[in-house]
Amino acid sequence: MDVLLNATLESDKSGLQVAIHAIGDKANDMLLDMFDKVVSLNGTKDRRFRIEHAQHLSPGAATRFGEHGIIASVQPDHLLDDADSAGRKIGVERAERSSYLFRSLLAGGAHLAFGSDWPVSDIYPLQAIRTAMSRKLPGWEAPWISAERLPLDDSLKAHTISAAYACFLDHVLGSLVEGKYADFVVLPSTSWREFADDIPGHVLATYVNGKQAYP
Repeated sequence: MDVLLNATLESDKSGLQVAIHAIGDKANDMLLDMFDKVVSLNGTKDRRFRIEHAQHLSPGAATRFGEHGIIASVQPDHLLDDADSAGRKIGVERAERSSYLFRSLLAGGAHLAFGSDWPVSDIYPLQAIRTAMSRKLPGWEAPWISAERLPLDDSLKAHTISAAYACFLDHVLGSLVEGKYADFVVLPSTSWREFADDIPGHVLATYVNGKQAYP
């Protein structure tokens, strides 16, 4: 960890954003400890540290993300791959206590940003939003860890403005306001309620910087 700490300290001093992968609960705790040390040594600033994946967290870790505004850069569709195997690998109780704690991370003050990790999992953002809201695998009758399901509003934010914030692009991307790029899609749904009840599998059109790019 000394090598990683020194590299992070110097990168942070140079103004670089640091993003590090961590999946297991111990790995996430080690990074949280290290980020705490970097903040204490380099001082407070808008650095937006990111932990990529943050899939399994120890008790209390979700709150620690919020203490220094650490971004949990998560990929909801990995849940579809892990839900069936996590219990076998780390035990059912531990898996259900620690896995993909999206709602707990938000409650703890973390910035939650969605991504795909493509080509490891599906690149389609609407699928990720559906997964975060339902946490239900194909063929499953009940969601996996239902208390961690997200409502539509939080899921949309995680895939738009929060994702832009996670890479210092929220001043130009992530929301439709004057002065930002007009990047948006046209959906077949007639209302947000309809969208939430039946998330579509396609978009009608895609606009990039205000210009139609699809179809």
